[in-house]
Amino acid sequence: MLLCPPAARAQTPPQEAPPPEVPPEETPTPAPSPSSTPTVDLNARLEPGERDLLLSLAWRTLAGHLTNHPIRDSDLEGYAFTPRLMAKRGCFVTLKKGDKVRGRQGDIEPTRPLYQQVIVFTRRAATRDPRFLPLTDLELPDLAVEIEVIGERHRVGGPEAIQIDRHGIFLEKWGRRAVFLPGVAGSQGLNAERALDELCKQAALPPGAWAQGARIEVFTAETISGPRPPPQPAPLPAEPGASPSPASPGRS
Repeated sequence: MLLCPPAARAQTPPQEAPPPEVPPEETPTPAPSPSSTPTVDLNARLEPGERDLLLSLAWRTLAGHLTNHPIRDSDLEGYAFTPRLMAKRGCFVTLKKGDKVRGRQGDIEPTRPLYQQVIVFTRRAATRDPRFLPLTDLELPDLAVEIEVIGERHRVGGPEAIQIDRHGIFLEKWGRRAVFLPGVAGSQGLNAERALDELCKQAALPPGAWAQGARIEVFTAETISGPRPPPQPAPLPAEPGASPSPASPGRS
């Protein structure tokens, strides 16, 4: 006797996997954005108001990052970014607890506008420096912020052109690179030649490779540091019948 084959089971078409979540862009953009990258004198010092703004921005970023209230694009609308703060600059951010470094991140290359560099590297210095444990919000009262804005870089031929107590030193060979920020090599008791040897070691280059066609550059940096800005006091309510006073300009 022939048996009819059982009815074929209905097959559910395979469901497509949802697309992977794309992490939000790390670098915020202010409103309005500049139509083009401003050209600025890399050796000119920032104005006091620009320095205060960068320090305030770093503290806002740090506090928000450690308390799970990250800075947003809308927060940046309250900052008056000048052309020099929108120009692409190299930058390092160092976080200190007392006289000890608790995190340092940065890039000598001018890959982003300066104010964005401060935001990005403040976050990274706080929780992504592999040499240190991530910071927590409990450490905020004891921290100090130091921003180093990289000036113009000049290629030199060797150690005789390096002022060890003034210059930062950048070395590159075979795609490998290392850098001393200004004053760091001198504070470690190194002379110019020993500093270049140490940079070769950090870049996993053979000893003395700096003298064999390596690119050596020197630069200066403008340092901005200070304690956490105090919170702004709330304005007092106006007395009945009193004429309103003119608004004070907000501190950038």
